[in-house]
Amino acid sequence: MVHASTRDAPAEGFETALNVLRRRSRQRRLSTGSQALDSLIGGLEPGTFYLFYGGCDEELVDRLLHRLVFETVRPSGGEPGQAVYVVCGNYRRSRSIMDMDFLISLAVEAGLDPEHVVPGIHVVCAFSERQLIKAPGLVDEILRRTGPVDLVAVQQISKIFHGPLAVKRESPWEFTGVVSRLRETCQEQGIPLAATCRPAGRSRRAPPPEGGSYLRHAANVMVYLRPVEGGLLSAHLVKHPDSARRGRVVSFGGEEAWFWAE
Repeated sequence: MVHASTRDAPAEGFETALNVLRRRSRQRRLSTGSQALDSLIGGLEPGTFYLFYGGCDEELVDRLLHRLVFETVRPSGGEPGQAVYVVCGNYRRSRSIMDMDFLISLAVEAGLDPEHVVPGIHVVCAFSERQLIKAPGLVDEILRRTGPVDLVAVQQISKIFHGPLAVKRESPWEFTGVVSRLRETCQEQGIPLAATCRPAGRSRRAPPPEGGSYLRHAANVMVYLRPVEGGLLSAHLVKHPDSARRGRVVSFGGEEAWFWAE
């Protein structure tokens, strides 16, 4: 895996648009495992925050996050990559788990030994508000211990603080701090940050994600997913730093129906 070099960062605190374009074109981006989805978002760029949400079933987006982690840690012409996976969910009110059986099945289907894949995944569990508040510090500790990783993934980032099952004992500003710290760490170290959450309500078009206005502001790229006819999935690009991409929709399934595979 290739990490963003700190030498690309501007020493004076600013850089020209041409330098930004050149720097971004040199950066290697992670694949989602789907050509259609890669074409929509341009792959996962170092230091960029991606938010995937949609559907009433959390499995719809969480399976995608599992696939992103697998694509990150699978050996591909060299050393396997490393990912930090943060699982969020109040264990008393709702259940959120990292589906290791699914990850292992992806390795087996790819002809890989799971023992060469699983060790590259570092898991942080946040099953209460206080644990989620501490999660960014645990991510920092993993990065200090292991060195640079290739992806930080957060499953259901807003679930503990938002929605009908949230406890809401802590201030909403605590959630803002969690998102801010994770985003800042990933930006500084050139690591893509990918998170999932539920939608806030329903809409014929793409509704906003659950998590409040700050989460929508903090995410650089937002993708709304929903099932469509024929077993396909529709991905609507709600937000993207390249404005020409915004509003595009792709469908993928069939041979690419990887994260619904049983």
